[in-house]
Amino acid sequence: MHLATISESGRLELLDLFDEHSTAVGELGAPVAASTDGRYVFASSAAGGVTIADTGAWTVDHEDHVHYYRAEPRVLGTVHGTGQGVVRSHGTLTLVSFPQTGTVSVLDHAALGGGALTELLTLELGPGSGPVVPLGSVILAGVDTTSGRPDTVRAFDSAGAPIAQEACAELDGTITTTVGVVYGCADGALLITEGTDGLAFERIPYPGVVPDAERARVFANRAGRPTVAAPAGSTGAWLLDTRERSWTRIGTSVPLTHIAAVDDAENHAVAVTSAGTVLVLDAASGTVLAETPPIVASSLSRPELAAGIGLTVDAQRAYVNGAAENLVYEIDFADAARIARTFAFDAAPAFVLQTGR
Repeated sequence: MHLATISESGRLELLDLFDEHSTAVGELGAPVAASTDGRYVFASSAAGGVTIADTGAWTVDHEDHVHYYRAEPRVLGTVHGTGQGVVRSHGTLTLVSFPQTGTVSVLDHAALGGGALTELLTLELGPGSGPVVPLGSVILAGVDTTSGRPDTVRAFDSAGAPIAQEACAELDGTITTTVGVVYGCADGALLITEGTDGLAFERIPYPGVVPDAERARVFANRAGRPTVAAPAGSTGAWLLDTRERSWTRIGTSVPLTHIAAVDDAENHAVAVTSAGTVLVLDAASGTVLAETPPIVASSLSRPELAAGIGLTVDAQRAYVNGAAENLVYEIDFADAARIARTFAFDAAPAFVLQTGR
């Protein structure tokens, strides 16, 4: 596995977590956001455009076993658009959307492995469109039908033709789990699954009235798990179990900037607080099991750096970066939030992502 770090200027480096060897891959341009699907890194610029890099490490899960693959890391190119781009990549499709104009570039995911940015089609959703997510060969998109903001999830087939839709008032936030695709709505979550009978839209309402400021909007989890977490304003967090179709609210004494659901068996959740500490929580009760010192307080105090702080979790460790500290922290969340390792870089890590898992 690797940590892909991107500096403020856009320098991409890969840190091998086994031997701690670092490799410079190339320049991505100064990014304002970055994401990964586990192999590819997508760096978005403020001026418009998403630069894609292949980190050359990925796994394929066959349920009863896992295959690991390696390739030469390289920068593949840029998809151009107006405003900040957002990428969702899964299965056979990679979707690069530009919400400012509502343009979505649908890329052939398999072709990325050969180094090609091959566009299969373009969708025009209109300005202010919401998150666009692949589900198998189906493209899901937040669209505005009546309200002046995204209020509906519309499904398109592989040719770009609309095939179904469902209301999702004040749509905000999305994540893909092992069960399906989640969209955040004013009254809870909309879960979209795909089966032999086609698409199914299921509502998972909040357990009561939830003020707008306490809604779940930014979902995160360990890849391949059914449960996701999201901050709940300044009062705690939400856990959404997409398998059980249920919400759990947990309270904290300090606001959370990030939280991710880690596992089902131990009910661990890992969070970053507004004070810059990392908490390990019992997701069932909200009990704080362990806490680090304020390791990213300096980065959080600077708005231009705070946006790049990331929380990445796998089965054993959590990773948190701080550009002001010029460190990535590796935290053993099962061992009293012990800081297992720290990694320093020539160029401070404005963004950090885990690939190869």
